[in-house]
Amino acid sequence: MYIEGLDMAFKILVIDDEESVGLGISRWLAKAGYQAAWVNSGEEALERLVREDFHLIFMDLFLPGISGIPLLERIRREFPDVLVIVLTAHGDVHGAVQAMKTGAFDYLTKSSDMEELRLVVKKALETKSLRREVKILRAEIDRHYEAMTLVGNSPQIQEVSHLIKKISQIDQCTVLVVGESGTGKELVARTIHRQSSRAGNPFIDISCSALPNTLMESELFGFEKGAFTDAKSKKLGLIELADGGTLFFDEVGTIDFAMQAKLLRFLEQRSFRRIGGVKDVSVNISVIAATNDELEKMVDAGTFRHDLYYRLNVFLIRVPALRKRKEDIPLLIQHFIHKFNQDFHKNVQGIHPDAQKVIMEYDYPGNIRELRNIIERAMIMEEGDTITLNSLDFFKTPRPDSQALHHLVDGDFKARNVAGSILSLEELERRYILEVLKETSGNKAHAAQALGIARSTLFKKIKEYQLNDYL
Repeated sequence: MYIEGLDMAFKILVIDDEESVGLGISRWLAKAGYQAAWVNSGEEALERLVREDFHLIFMDLFLPGISGIPLLERIRREFPDVLVIVLTAHGDVHGAVQAMKTGAFDYLTKSSDMEELRLVVKKALETKSLRREVKILRAEIDRHYEAMTLVGNSPQIQEVSHLIKKISQIDQCTVLVVGESGTGKELVARTIHRQSSRAGNPFIDISCSALPNTLMESELFGFEKGAFTDAKSKKLGLIELADGGTLFFDEVGTIDFAMQAKLLRFLEQRSFRRIGGVKDVSVNISVIAATNDELEKMVDAGTFRHDLYYRLNVFLIRVPALRKRKEDIPLLIQHFIHKFNQDFHKNVQGIHPDAQKVIMEYDYPGNIRELRNIIERAMIMEEGDTITLNSLDFFKTPRPDSQALHHLVDGDFKARNVAGSILSLEELERRYILEVLKETSGNKAHAAQALGIARSTLFKKIKEYQLNDYL
């Protein structure tokens, strides 16, 4: 047997002072196709491990010199990638338990037959291969997220980085991330997770606006078999799956009022019951919530629970809009050029000053997400090694939000009604949203991006102001 992806055979070291046992196991392993070696002491084993790479060790707990748990502890400390299977006398359950607590992969009694030996080696081989694949996958994930870093030297973004560093040192935290759509709230949440001690555990993100209220409870808490008609088997919820890691609630302001009470109970106790369950399930997780809604106003309006707001707002991070940190735009441009060079197999070196000037003068209602899209399209269009104005032709056309703003300033969009009375801020907002919707031909995704708000927020406004009749 061989480990997939390795050039060498699976190498096994047998440590036993009984020649009949040590030679017997090593010879059987050699016949099975493994590279096997036998030593009769712990000291010799440690010397051999320094000189050679082994994947698996069979180790007797009773050896002359360094032996048992102390030897196992040294192997685990100095050669952590090597799996250890301890060999015990028949009935020595206590020794096997101690070895497993110390980090042994498995144990085998010396009276075991060759079939048991074959099965335990097979399990070890599969585990070793799986760990290697996980290591490769994690390295790939880390490489992917290296490209998703907070870019910028502005005081605003440095303050965000400082807050991330502080909260990442807290093992179990509750964080509220606030900012306009496209500013990078999810990136902040993932950065907190990656910099914390939970980095090797799950990061589960929940898009609250995309999850129907009727499914929210079962998705979060899971359910027991028979809890309702279609519950054919038990299902673990997202909260339970995030145990040991981080749970991220995106657009938390869209959760309905009834569900807010259940979420509050979970946050207070870090425990919950599956639907149809009778036992509380406790989890150890950090919670990060993000919103571009003004939760304080929602609390005042009675649409968001004040107690849930204060429970979420334990540690607040405000992510600045791009228009408030324009000095970071050149760095962001270079960051995206580097990324899309890799994605598109191009070799664009930079951006022409005239093209950068055009990009710098724009206010970006869609924030970093919009800038990223602009550079991505420019990179697709660009055939040379520098982004020029020609590659930004699409960007020169008036933007929907700026057109609506010009109407407002130029007088087509009056601040007074026909009777001459000044319009309320609410009425101005209603007219402005309607103007942007008309400019985008009713495309709500484009309108929300131009307005710098989430689509869920736009849908609420359309319903609140009864704008569908005008589209």
